[in-house]
Amino acid sequence: MADSTKDDFIMDTNNSSIVSKRSVEKLYYAGQPEYFRYFVNKFKRRSPLINRGYWLRMRAIEHTVQRFLEEPTTKRKVVVNLGCGYDPLPWLFLGKLPHLCDNTTFVDVDYAQLMQRKCEVINRTEQLKVLLPELKLTDRDYGLLAHSTNYAAVGCDLRSLDLLSLVLQDHLQIEDCSVAILFVAEVSVAYMTQDASQAVLEWAARYTDVRFCLLEQHLPDGADHPFAQTMLRHFEKLRTPLHAIGTIADMRQRFIDAGWSVKKIDIKPLWDLWSDPDFLTANQRRALDKIEPFDEWEEFALFGSHYFLLVARKTDEGPPNVQSDSFTRPTAGPTHVKTPMSASLNTDDEDDSSTPSEEHVTLVTAIPLSGPHFPRRFAAAFPTDTRQSKSVGLLAGLGTKERLSTADTYTTAEEVVPLIGPPLSHGLMCHTITAFGDGTDCLLVGGRMSPNAASAACWLRRAGHWSQVASLPEGRYRHAAIQVARYTRSTPECGILIIGGKTSDSRVLADALLWTESRGWVTLQVKGQLPPARFGANITPESPYTLGRLFGGMSDDGTVLEDLWTWSLLDDGRIRFDEDRVSFTGHLPRHGLSRFGAQILFSGPRYIDGLAVLIIGGINGRGMLTRDTEIMDLEASADFRIVGHRPLLIGHSLADRLVLGGGATCFSFGTHWSQCCYLSFDDTPEQRATTPWRLAHADIPHSKLSTQRQPVSAVAVADAEAMGSAATLEIVPRIELADEAAFRSILDAGQPIILTSCDVGSCTTKWTSEYLKDGIGHDREIVVHVSPESKMDFQTKNFTYETQRFGPFLDAVSAGSKLYLRALSTTSPSEAPTNLATDFAGIAPDFVLPEALSFIKDHHHSSPLRISGPVTMWLHYDVMANILCQIRGNKRLVLYPPFDVSAFDIPPGASSSSIDVFTATTATNPQLTSTHPHEVVLAPGEILYIPPLWLHTAAPTEGMSVAVNVFFKNLAKGYAAGRDVYGNRDLAAYEKGRRDIKGIVKGFEGLPCDVKKFYLKRLVQEMRELSGL
Repeated sequence: MADSTKDDFIMDTNNSSIVSKRSVEKLYYAGQPEYFRYFVNKFKRRSPLINRGYWLRMRAIEHTVQRFLEEPTTKRKVVVNLGCGYDPLPWLFLGKLPHLCDNTTFVDVDYAQLMQRKCEVINRTEQLKVLLPELKLTDRDYGLLAHSTNYAAVGCDLRSLDLLSLVLQDHLQIEDCSVAILFVAEVSVAYMTQDASQAVLEWAARYTDVRFCLLEQHLPDGADHPFAQTMLRHFEKLRTPLHAIGTIADMRQRFIDAGWSVKKIDIKPLWDLWSDPDFLTANQRRALDKIEPFDEWEEFALFGSHYFLLVARKTDEGPPNVQSDSFTRPTAGPTHVKTPMSASLNTDDEDDSSTPSEEHVTLVTAIPLSGPHFPRRFAAAFPTDTRQSKSVGLLAGLGTKERLSTADTYTTAEEVVPLIGPPLSHGLMCHTITAFGDGTDCLLVGGRMSPNAASAACWLRRAGHWSQVASLPEGRYRHAAIQVARYTRSTPECGILIIGGKTSDSRVLADALLWTESRGWVTLQVKGQLPPARFGANITPESPYTLGRLFGGMSDDGTVLEDLWTWSLLDDGRIRFDEDRVSFTGHLPRHGLSRFGAQILFSGPRYIDGLAVLIIGGINGRGMLTRDTEIMDLEASADFRIVGHRPLLIGHSLADRLVLGGGATCFSFGTHWSQCCYLSFDDTPEQRATTPWRLAHADIPHSKLSTQRQPVSAVAVADAEAMGSAATLEIVPRIELADEAAFRSILDAGQPIILTSCDVGSCTTKWTSEYLKDGIGHDREIVVHVSPESKMDFQTKNFTYETQRFGPFLDAVSAGSKLYLRALSTTSPSEAPTNLATDFAGIAPDFVLPEALSFIKDHHHSSPLRISGPVTMWLHYDVMANILCQIRGNKRLVLYPPFDVSAFDIPPGASSSSIDVFTATTATNPQLTSTHPHEVVLAPGEILYIPPLWLHTAAPTEGMSVAVNVFFKNLAKGYAAGRDVYGNRDLAAYEKGRRDIKGIVKGFEGLPCDVKKFYLKRLVQEMRELSGL
């Protein structure tokens, strides 16, 4: 790829980030002067997670710059923003804190063409110009493009350091010893090669009085962590890979190697910075919750853990009372008193004494469940309603587009009756279901719809039947719940104890409530000290279920608590809490109990006698949980390490050793859905290889159609909260394919599935337009569909076939022409199916199928290359199974199961319909009310499995789409004899059946109409009975 093309992709990242920062400015900086607005054409409100993440990034940079400007010195100051994009950093200080900007010059540096556009905006915007006295624009194409008494705009590639040095010296005499410099690089040098970015660090270190502020991504737990995988894949898709990403220790060493003093390098993950009182006060954190409802704490922590702020300093003499870490001082910890446990925490990545020694580590294998996977997170597991059944349910939670109210059933049994949940009237998440008694009865408590809509409803399941019971005094979610025993006149009664939680108005609770079937909910009076209010905490019991421990959770200021409490139910009806600062110092794991959103496993390795209590997943108060610390043993000094498959232990539920659901929105990079898995603590590879657990039943609701059905395209982009009953689509689930056996299970299930995280070769990065022209041939002739309309119809043939040269065809598609290529065989287009390997040999090596899809390779029929512009394919079915591998662009597909075929007016012997399901409504096509559409939005690198006979249609969402479609024979026999170029010739039995029908109907010729109708109806009935339909 040419350097200019790479540079264009890097500049494009600015367009997205500046829109996100504008969203933050308007919402989080209300009442303050606005400067991002002038660089964003249209305001677009981002999600709360994106807003808070960018707010933290902006705060980190502004905090560092402000500390620099506040330094007492007589020197002239220069702030140089390297790779500034459209960021209005100079105006944030010139306009809001002008008293700090005396004798200071701000310099923006970026690609020349980007800076030229930025200068144009500045020059035509009076609100920006007024803060830049004596602003002058030069007539240069690069170098110094604009300057004023306090500002300079420089158009320069950061790889051209000689040019940059010359401009800064000529205009600002930056090498003078009377100048103090701050270089700022916010996710800019990250896109450079390591050699090029290292040169920038070395170049900056040559100045006398200089600081360097660097904010960018890092890998706290390796590139295989699910968040890291999603992040890296995102930048690869944008064609802006993070060339030099590594650990915090790596980056510290790079600065040392570049000439910066090791004692004057301060580096922290943003998540650690969040809880640093020198960076943010508790009240500042609390104030953010008043701006918009927020409950994406785990995802926020994952984001913050994968970004760092580094401030390095190199001076001959430091100013008075200014330490080397004057910008970001070491974390003082959350607001609660530290225990000896919390004092042992160490978040320095390069000196992590918490890493367990190999000889004391128990390896834990997360074995993925085979077969289909239906994603949901923040659901709740619940037990089977009979002790004889080895099954578990997973209720409600957040699905791919909305909160769910349904339940899935997991089992080891051959046959199972699906477990059902209560008849919830709405989707629910962050609720609890607690078993009690003999383990088959359970109580559902609270939860939420949105963060400002907590539920107070409670449901009891007894003897397999759900009934609504007394509600909570007020709705709450993310509370801690545990089964307890309540003694009244020496008679034990089972109950459910809940502590803490969060309400609709964002209050964090400290109270303790006890539910019993005889009394409902009772607020317990507290003897002694009341623990701080918290939500997302953990609670554990001890026999005889009248006492236990409480730890972790988050306070109302957004920091994870580090305390440990014991609780006990007293005979007088009160509850007693005591803070434990001593008893666990001897064996407490190094990473501590500072957890939020963790789950408790009340069993564990077989070598632990009695009840083992394992704390699994969630987030940590400081630093990030790694594969060595995600599982913690509360009772013994055992260390665990997850090996093999890496689940994202966020939003998951536990049932014995089953990890059900989970996943996270990985900031703006995409969503990772964890595949359900079984935790094996066994020692032998054979025992760690498979699990008998499987998904037996997924209760995915068919949304009811409204009387005026929305077009699919409108539904697909509508906000999930606003869909309501108008949402008509089921979302095709996504899975990470474990192995060939898992794909065989998918074939057996006969449902469409999206396969993610698949390595399909280098095609996803190589197949640019120019590369395809070179590899296929600019002048090679191809046959394409040419359509005057955006929707092609095979029955009416509203398109023509034209022979075109490949190069001009690709240019026309890129320009928006309604063209469609479905490749044919080069040698025998009407006789033989196409094969990418032989028909497009120049590019075929770039495309490979994962080993898990070896069944497809062994039963290959054809592999057509598909390239399309803004044109929709007709709705049709294929007789053969196939996979659609998306290479470039996004593609939206709608699929219908085979039993919906009668709704689409497909003539006998044909395989396509004229109905445009993207625009059809129940007014124009009332038969669609009984159909079951499934939607897919396929991104580059993803693979859609389309089962045989599933009707489907596709449309690119924008720009050009490039895909490889691989057809394969999944049936051992039954295909029609003779040639089948397209893989959609009906089965031999159907073709013979049509001939037989014609003969049957012909046999009734000459008979009265009513007689013919009578006997033909009887034959239809007999056919149904014989076939079992």
